[in-house]
Amino acid sequence: MKRQIGICLIMIIVITVIISGCYKDVIKPGSDPNGPPQFVSFSGDLIPIFNANCNTSGCHDAVPAHAPSLVPDKAYNALLSGGFVNTAVPNQSTIYVVCYTAQMPPTGALKASDTQKILDWIRNGAPNN
Repeated sequence: MKRQIGICLIMIIVITVIISGCYKDVIKPGSDPNGPPQFVSFSGDLIPIFNANCNTSGCHDAVPAHAPSLVPDKAYNALLSGGFVNTAVPNQSTIYVVCYTAQMPPTGALKASDTQKILDWIRNGAPNN
């Protein structure tokens, strides 16, 4: 009987050591520019950023004073045809660089999470989704 209790205690200790040795790294989605890119929707994630920060009158509006036009119906084509997106080297894309370095918007830097969304969208191939 004592031997069975001893074996049970050893098994419990072994199982406890094994379980406590397991862990899971938790990385906040989209917070690592070198990690796997998160899914980003152009229309659902980026257009709201552009609407809130970029396409106001006199900036990147329908008849932009500064290229590209970032209004919803023109933004995708303006970004891709204007050379503002580099899917081969995403972190060198003009749209990302000017936001990451806080050159744009002039009202103040975008939130880091918004800049990361731009980068992840480009890293995913800049889909029109």
